[in-house]
Amino acid sequence: MPRKPLICRRIPGQAWPVDSTVAIASLRLHDHLVTPRFQPTVSRWLDGVKTRLDPATGLMPHQVTPVSTGARATSQSMIHRFLVEIDPDFARSQYGIFREKFVTSLGPAVREFPHGVDGAGDVDSGPLVFGVSLSATAVTLGAARVQHDPLADVLAREGDLLGVPLNGLHSKRYALGLVPIGDAFLAWSATARSLVASEQPEASAGVGWWWRVPWLFLVWLPALVVWGFVRLISRRTDGRGAADQ
Repeated sequence: MPRKPLICRRIPGQAWPVDSTVAIASLRLHDHLVTPRFQPTVSRWLDGVKTRLDPATGLMPHQVTPVSTGARATSQSMIHRFLVEIDPDFARSQYGIFREKFVTSLGPAVREFPHGVDGAGDVDSGPLVFGVSLSATAVTLGAARVQHDPLADVLAREGDLLGVPLNGLHSKRYALGLVPIGDAFLAWSATARSLVASEQPEASAGVGWWWRVPWLFLVWLPALVVWGFVRLISRRTDGRGAADQ
């Protein structure tokens, strides 16, 4: 057995805690399904994580090189999908911090960087829209589901409102079916459920109904303006026709 916490590496000298979280969750699933054998490894990993949290946010860092690069939503959203399988109590406390520091009421959506911190998008986050990561927002839907957070339903409804869904007889594709990887993210998140841990109690931080109001204005107001313009042109045309007669 290794004496240090298990860490998955993608580049020599760089550690990505989100990869380790998925790996440790798989060991917990193994112990749940067959003869348990990895609990010592899981415990050592947890002990190591709790002493290496990002000091600025209190969350697991995005990358360690070996200096921590701070927490980012691209990895946090995935971490919170799997951390509940490893330690539900620690996962709930970490999720609460993530919810406070990364989820914005404008949308609602998930910022790539914590409130008060600006940064550029990269290959992990994709392009940022006013600081919001669309991929992290989609994956947070799954994290919210395993945390029994009402935010999950809000994000799902928001996707139906803004995602330009294309409905078939037995399917639904977003962005008119032009971004299949986005559909895969949403399907994975929408069906998220805990495989090892018992269901978490419902999160208390809800999202009010008012989140729809700005989107309805943005989506429907242009349509109403166009409709009004068409009606005005139609009335003028009818008036001219009546005058000619």
